[in-house]
Amino acid sequence: MTSRAASRLTRATARGFLVRGLGFRVTPRCVSHPESPACRPAPDRTLHVTAAASAGHNKWSKVRHIKGPKDLERSRIFSKLSLSIRLAVKEGGPNPELNNNLANVLEVCRSKHMPKSTIEAALKMEKTKGTYLLYEARGPGGSSLLIEALSNSGSKCHLDIKHILNKKGGMMAEGARHSFDKKGVVVVGVEDREKKAVNLERALELAIEAGAEDVMEAENEEEENLFKFICDASSLHQVRKKLDSLGLCSVSCSLEYIPHSKVQLADLDLEQAAHLIQALNNHEDVIHVYDNIQ
Repeated sequence: MTSRAASRLTRATARGFLVRGLGFRVTPRCVSHPESPACRPAPDRTLHVTAAASAGHNKWSKVRHIKGPKDLERSRIFSKLSLSIRLAVKEGGPNPELNNNLANVLEVCRSKHMPKSTIEAALKMEKTKGTYLLYEARGPGGSSLLIEALSNSGSKCHLDIKHILNKKGGMMAEGARHSFDKKGVVVVGVEDREKKAVNLERALELAIEAGAEDVMEAENEEEENLFKFICDASSLHQVRKKLDSLGLCSVSCSLEYIPHSKVQLADLDLEQAAHLIQALNNHEDVIHVYDNIQ
């Protein structure tokens, strides 16, 4: 499906580096950071440039998103965003000017055209209502899953998630968390502020200047092409501000669990994993399901 290659490049070589293809699951390439003081946060920082496999070869990108009717899919997205709003309010209060995580979630809500009344209803939920839960699980083919949830009944949610996993080929399993790192993610459009197309070669150069660790080509729910700039969690807003100053159009930024080791699955396991993740996402308390499937 995908392959991994690593090479050490000077900045001049990096300018000539271009990988073609788009998709959600991608192939990392490692580029050592140049020694120029103008474009490095640390002397030995390594920039990972992640590009998609050729069209037709990355099966997981094709099967992972099982979409229902458009209205139901839209409702599901709004439900998850409402949970994200509640969690952000619970952790940092209802004022987006004082709560960066909430400001980021609200920005995503607006970009998804979430109704104002739905946003306001989520903001007005009691601050203490709901408990944040993070479940570790194994999926088909030895894949690792992290399941984020916000629930008013932790015990019921735990039983529900366990039942879904057991029914769909997964299981609760300690240790899955070790396959992931919590990182900052800045989502950027593939056109800059001047409406000029940004390719991966240019994204690489800007990532180096902004202090990002990884560049991923991705697609959103509407199958629009995007770039994801991955960075240390503590530098999320600094990286976003720098990318914006370099002319890119950032869509959102957030903290996410990013897999640092991935597994390849057989076709049957891929199909089973897709249905498992869909079933988990359909649970009313689940915010997000992270996987390390390649």
